[in-house]
Amino acid sequence: MEALLLLALSILTGAGCQDWGVTLPVDPLAGWSGSCVTVPCSYTYPEGQLVRAVTWSRNKERIVRLTAAAGQGYGKAERAQFLGDLQHNCTLRLNPLALGDGGAYSFEFQTQSQSWRSPRALCLTVSEHPCRVNYGMARTGGALSGSLFCSISERCSSSGLHWYDGAGARILTETAAGQRESWLSMRIVWQHRGAALECRVRGYQNRCLPKGSQPPATGWTPHLKVLVDTDGPGPIREGDSFTLRCVEDSRSLDEFYFWIHNYEDLPGGPSVQIKGATLSHGGNYTCMKWVSGTGRGYLAISPTTYVAILAPPVVHVVATPGPHCSTGEPLSLMCQLDTSAYGGVGFSWYKDGERLGWAQPELAFLGVQVADGGEYQCEVYNTLGKSTSLPLTITVVYGSDWYQLSPGPMAGFGAGVLLLFLLSNLGVYCLARRIHQRKEPGGSLQEGSREDPSKPQRDSLYEEIPCAGEIPCPSDDNGDYYNSTKDYCN
Repeated sequence: MEALLLLALSILTGAGCQDWGVTLPVDPLAGWSGSCVTVPCSYTYPEGQLVRAVTWSRNKERIVRLTAAAGQGYGKAERAQFLGDLQHNCTLRLNPLALGDGGAYSFEFQTQSQSWRSPRALCLTVSEHPCRVNYGMARTGGALSGSLFCSISERCSSSGLHWYDGAGARILTETAAGQRESWLSMRIVWQHRGAALECRVRGYQNRCLPKGSQPPATGWTPHLKVLVDTDGPGPIREGDSFTLRCVEDSRSLDEFYFWIHNYEDLPGGPSVQIKGATLSHGGNYTCMKWVSGTGRGYLAISPTTYVAILAPPVVHVVATPGPHCSTGEPLSLMCQLDTSAYGGVGFSWYKDGERLGWAQPELAFLGVQVADGGEYQCEVYNTLGKSTSLPLTITVVYGSDWYQLSPGPMAGFGAGVLLLFLLSNLGVYCLARRIHQRKEPGGSLQEGSREDPSKPQRDSLYEEIPCAGEIPCPSDDNGDYYNSTKDYCN
């Protein structure tokens, strides 16, 4: 009994005389990604000191910190859990491990008088787990052709890979299942939009979980969806920019994204940015996310999201009964759009480039007049913008002629008529001059006279037709008529 009392007394005395120190494992630690690792640790300090904070760092960057006032806080590694206390225990647990968790780990604690850091760092090496489930795709055409497959390393001890649907039931129509790979048709994947498909290693046990708490293939469904972010309120118009985001309730370490737009592959990551949208950017969008894990991996498929791209409407001016009419007839000009997708629109009318005081889709004339002619345009507008029609020229029938009801064409028509009139008068004048020049002065034929056959014959036509403006007068001698440029009747 006395010996036991002396041993206990020596232990208590030694504890009271402890100096500053941190005890870490001597050998480096190693682990697989997706598994877990526990780092045993203890620390000592002189009696009378009060520990206020403890910190674990990896490569000199803080990953976890515990303070007496604020409790435990996380830094670079949210999967780090401090299992110690503010007394002497500084054990650290990392679960699950990631490839980026490898590095040099050190421990530090602070009291009311000073801080103390472990004199050496602990090296942790993380390697890829042989039972990590990876993915791959074999495409033969569009997005829905080919197959998706999951695979594991040959070093993984398992009895095979199988796919499970969102309800936790095994998919029996999988293309192929084997020891290292399991294939699934993309058309089957497409049928499970809004759910998740899981590829699981049969026989794998997660040693980081308590015994008997292995997660079964329950078809747990992550909530994956597509969000559309725009630059402003309202619908997306041609030329706008927008961003598609593939969002899930929780984030994972190893995740890969796929996008499908109108049954075609669309490259992108967690988000896809569209600049200068056109009509081809509209349609159905679906995102998929593959998450690799140890012993299991899953593919989450979002529901389909439709994105509409609004283009400026094509506006026409339609004339009833037509663009050609007679004065006094009724005329109706209707402003028509090629789509009904726009609401809350207003109308403006223009004639020959000048805005009219009319804001209805129909511009009506009870009896069209010459002054109503010209080029008419209709403009449609709302909060999204405006669109203007091509000009429509209105013409009218006046009498038996067609007159275009615009000043420019009417002026051209009048100039043409005047020119034709001048040319016709000039032709008559020239013809008269020609006839006059070919007549001999004072020449006439007496009744019954005969011309000398030896003389050159003259065209009798010119002798019988008087020159324009001359009047034949009777002769005083023998009653014959003469035609002379000098003699006129008084």
